[in-house]
Amino acid sequence: MSRASSATGLIALGGAAGLIISLIAYTSRSSGIDGAGGTLLVIFSCAAILLAALALTLWDTRRNWWTGTLIFLLLLGILGTAFAGYMLESQWLVLAMALSMIGWLWATGIRRDSSPHNPRPRAARVTHATRTPAKRKASR
Repeated sequence: MSRASSATGLIALGGAAGLIISLIAYTSRSSGIDGAGGTLLVIFSCAAILLAALALTLWDTRRNWWTGTLIFLLLLGILGTAFAGYMLESQWLVLAMALSMIGWLWATGIRRDSSPHNPRPRAARVTHATRTPAKRKASR
């Protein structure tokens, strides 16, 4: 398993946890937010986060506009769902979105490091074969 799929797996894990938490809160009478429209919206947004993370896992080797758009929309979804969880006073949902946010930061860091437009500079290495005969005599 590559590091990129591990990072998107972390996003998917947070989305799945948020989906389970919001489904329990929507159906449980003791939650205080049962049947609320905001909770229903959070259910759909967690499902969208889960599906987007799974799509990124399948297409993690592609570097095109679709992947970039999906990564940006994931950021908006995670932040929006975390804010909705805060407004609904569901700390577990906020923690699930924090887990997704850690995965998102990890995924974007990996993608930035492996970008073909941002190559890592390599240090020049001097070997015995690259020295000229005059430099070989001077170094002895």
